[in-house]
Amino acid sequence: MGNLALCVFCSSSNLVPEHFRKDAIALADRMAEEKITLIYGGGSVGLMGILADRILGRGGEVIGVIPTFLRTEELAHEGLTEMIVTQSMHERKIEMSRRADAFAVLPGGFGTMDEFFEILTWKQLGLHAKPIVVANTGGWFDPILSYFLNAENQRMVSRQNLALVEIVGSGDQVVNALLRRRDPAGTPPRLSRL
Repeated sequence: MGNLALCVFCSSSNLVPEHFRKDAIALADRMAEEKITLIYGGGSVGLMGILADRILGRGGEVIGVIPTFLRTEELAHEGLTEMIVTQSMHERKIEMSRRADAFAVLPGGFGTMDEFFEILTWKQLGLHAKPIVVANTGGWFDPILSYFLNAENQRMVSRQNLALVEIVGSGDQVVNALLRRRDPAGTPPRLSRL
């Protein structure tokens, strides 16, 4: 694949169950195989750190974007290909979005959901047209998917809006979904008004 930058939103908790860790490693391995650059929140902890370490260990490129107040010895990854420091969380999300060709969402907490819903809303509003792929590892996102269906049933969102995101069963399937979405010329999607 090459030359593709994938922004991944995921947990920063070191306490996540092992199957989520294995799934993050599987995604990292597929990204390294396809020479996909990781864009992420710049952390050294949780699934974020696992992804970054695995890709770096396999010779891949990792770009972190972290706000100043989170750049501490405990949280910031100091061995990245590039680290970008922003003044705020909002600037962080804008910078990640600008650099990314696509987005992937792995299991995570409030921060992950915030990033997911914001990038999904931006797509709904036409601010970008980049793929968003959710890895529903172990059914983690089932409650969110139920919410989506209920929102459609209650006419809060349209079926067309639900099609803005693709759901796959695991992290390694994210790359397969992106491979299917490339245009015939092999050019990554690059529309953005952010």
